[in-house]
Amino acid sequence: MRISPIATRLAGIALLALATAAGAQNGKHGTVRITVRDSSGSPISNADLTLTRGLRETVARGRTDDAGKSVLSFEVSDSTDLQVTMRKLGYARADHFFEGAPNGMDSLTFVVGAPLTNTLATVKVTAEADLRRKSYYINADDIEAVDSPSVDNGWELIKRMRPDMLTSRGGCATGAQQIWVNGKWIRLPLMPVGLDAARARVGAPPRARYNYAPVSVLQTIAPEHIQEITYHDCWDRVDNVGLVNAVVVVLKPGVAYQENVGSFVDDLPKPAAKKP
Repeated sequence: MRISPIATRLAGIALLALATAAGAQNGKHGTVRITVRDSSGSPISNADLTLTRGLRETVARGRTDDAGKSVLSFEVSDSTDLQVTMRKLGYARADHFFEGAPNGMDSLTFVVGAPLTNTLATVKVTAEADLRRKSYYINADDIEAVDSPSVDNGWELIKRMRPDMLTSRGGCATGAQQIWVNGKWIRLPLMPVGLDAARARVGAPPRARYNYAPVSVLQTIAPEHIQEITYHDCWDRVDNVGLVNAVVVVLKPGVAYQENVGSFVDDLPKPAAKKP
């Protein structure tokens, strides 16, 4: 019996559909259960949750229910680092990393502070203070707004987004000489060599001044791991030795740093480190 070309084509389409369906059923998925509550233990409902891989790849989205809970599912072919970001109007943003695995089930709990109020303390806000913050400070929201694939580590981040950290506004002319990560002063890391050393200079301001230690440390820290960076110039009054002309990095919860290795997602979640 002769089979018509149309019948052959329809049969091929049917087989392709079956193969696609089978592949979807055999796809590897992971799940993360999320609980969000405030410092008093009360659940926070209707909070926005975003699950991302790397700096910008959104994997899943969701919202917490009346009990402050949500479940996010995601496709994953191999163990990978994922980040959950919680946002809700009136509360500070919160982030947490975990290692997502095929067929894995993870649980994360966010404990956020009391709701932010619209009542401002009696403070004197000056244009100079605002300019200083824009020059010497960067947070996770600023980092997410970076639209450049070349910004793939902490050094590239401050070099391109906060070049004043390398020149010191106000006439210090000292730039970045010291580096702190999660409250620890990193003094003698391995010196960058080869391409790392050459890349460190590309795009730096002509007046940039920096020691090798900030370069070495920041080049091993992923931008998505950073909660905030603050710079202290020579005019800052600080109590700790080593905090003058210093870049201070605070990593997100669930992220650790090891000298000469870099930042990585820790297996045992810990609270955010305090600033030195």
